Amino acid sequence: MDKKKSENLKSVLYFLLLVLGLWSMVRSPAFALTQKGYETLGVFSKVLHYVEEDYVESVDEQRLLRGAIRGMLQVLDPHTVYLSPDVYKELKADTSGIFGGVGLEITVRDGWITVVSGVEGTPAFKAGIQSGDRILRIDGKSTKEMDLGDAVKAMRGKQGSKVQITLGRQGLKQPFEVTLTREVIKFPSVRAEILDEKYLYIKIRSFQERTTEVLKDMLKKYAKEVQNGVILDLRNNPGGLLDQGVDVSDQFLDGGVIVTTESRKKEIDRREANPDKDGTKSHFPLVVLMNSGSASASEIVAGALQDQGRALILGTQSFGKGSVQSIIELDDGSALKITIAKYFTPNGRSIQAEGIHPDVVVEPSPPSKKGKEEEEFMRIREKDLEGHLKGEMEEKEEKVSKETSVVQPSEVKEVVGDYQRKIAIDYLKNWDKTVKDYGLGNKDRKPKVKKKKRAK
Repeated sequence: MDKKKSENLKSVLYFLLLVLGLWSMVRSPAFALTQKGYETLGVFSKVLHYVEEDYVESVDEQRLLRGAIRGMLQVLDPHTVYLSPDVYKELKADTSGIFGGVGLEITVRDGWITVVSGVEGTPAFKAGIQSGDRILRIDGKSTKEMDLGDAVKAMRGKQGSKVQITLGRQGLKQPFEVTLTREVIKFPSVRAEILDEKYLYIKIRSFQERTTEVLKDMLKKYAKEVQNGVILDLRNNPGGLLDQGVDVSDQFLDGGVIVTTESRKKEIDRREANPDKDGTKSHFPLVVLMNSGSASASEIVAGALQDQGRALILGTQSFGKGSVQSIIELDDGSALKITIAKYFTPNGRSIQAEGIHPDVVVEPSPPSKKGKEEEEFMRIREKDLEGHLKGEMEEKEEKVSKETSVVQPSEVKEVVGDYQRKIAIDYLKNWDKTVKDYGLGNKDRKPKVKKKKRAK
């Protein structure tokens, strides 16, 4: 093996040791690798040698080494991934809110690229691509077993260029195709509007670098409407920056725990609301909307506001991503995104693979004509992902609490516009009764409510 190949092998072995958490052990005589570990690394080096020397066709060495890294990480949870330099660059663009593409949040389910949600106002959203749609091909290339980062890269490109996506949807006998024109997707993470000339509606699409700053400006600008009541819409919000989720929660709380994270080593980090924080708004009516596309930082916000009795949570069960990832940037511009902890709500609830159950279950409008089984298939959640970290209650039968209110669109004679938002306004209009019925205002509140149906 020549000197260059030897150096590359050393690099990948170093990475393997780093990811496995073994590098410090190798250097410490008290925590050496087991003999079996050394033997396995030796086998790896031999396999690499034989492939490079004897495989029927010439191979790209970097492709082999990066494939080895990805293969190792695939046995872990789906959020622990290797990010190539190009993909890592795209990820950093995501958190700034400016990138080119079609506007899809995707994951892997049963080996296929699957849609979690479409970003409002983007080409994918306008084309009607739905949560649960399976992306079968991108520009004719099958996505079966495709790396998530490669799928993201394939759908992004030059502004104005087109990408053809072949989709499978539960209930349709045949796949269908959509051709999307890529756009430079620059969207504000927060927008606001006034409803019924009285209430403030705030939509947070994702948690980006300036989300809290923009939110504070809007709460200040619409101070009069804020006192009447606020609807905080976290539907189809896939998350984003954890710190921003914590800071957004802090805007609505005057104290108490927001979220607790716990690592494998039982290292515990509690993030608390700052009662003296400038701009804190903690005494107005607040309803939070969420659905199966609400994940990660969205669930931190909903869980904190629910446990502290600060808001009524309305909609459908959230995604259930209750783990924390850290990104380690590597020398070649690539990165390792690794799951380092789980997070818990103020009352100690684990969200992992379970999600947040709303106080009031409200299905979206228009009323669905799909069967219950098909509706459930289309709701992609953490527990559907291969290799996900098991939730504490996952082995138990998951049912909505009998004490949870259920509101169905069929209870309404006429459904116009956003049904869930309409029901949220109804609760704001009857806020004193809402507070009494759902135990709001109690910072030690358990998310249980009276069994009740509400119709207009």
